[in-house]
Amino acid sequence: MARGRVVEFDYYQFVQLLRRATDAGQRIDKGDPRWAEYVKANGINEVAATAIARQKFEGATPVIIAEGKDTDGLYFHSKNEEACLRLVFG
Repeated sequence: MARGRVVEFDYYQFVQLLRRATDAGQRIDKGDPRWAEYVKANGINEVAATAIARQKFEGATPVIIAEGKDTDGLYFHSKNEEACLRLVFG
């Protein structure tokens, strides 16, 4: 599997994606039982991604969007800083 990297993602586009995923029941928060399953199934190095996100901004909140679309994946966002990062592969 290709190694993932954390890249900047448009915060306002993310807010729309998150709202859509939340409404559809496809938002996975850290405490959700589906979290570990998604991380394992997709080979995500959660520890490394989280460390990178915390270097970029304080209070990075992780969330997974799993709608079955190309926008699916692990995101880190900060409402205070209006910033978002996304883990991408390739």
